[in-house]
Amino acid sequence: MAALIGLLAVLEGEIWAGEVSPHLRDRIGQRLARESLAESSPTERQLRQAISDLNHRLRHALGEYDELPSPLPVPE
Repeated sequence: MAALIGLLAVLEGEIWAGEVSPHLRDRIGQRLARESLAESSPTERQLRQAISDLNHRLRHALGEYDELPSPLPVPE
């Protein structure tokens, strides 16, 4: 689970840096939307927010947090 948390952090950072192709970014957004973790056709910021929120849910499941934290807004 720790590896998955790390991968999500890398992915979020790479999307923010503009290093992820639009095609892959859209595919990831569609997948998260299908699981009700993102809006349909999310913007880049909404996608990063969904990835960040998922990361924190996994951290909670791993036991890093006693309670599921409120979403922390990602940078613009």
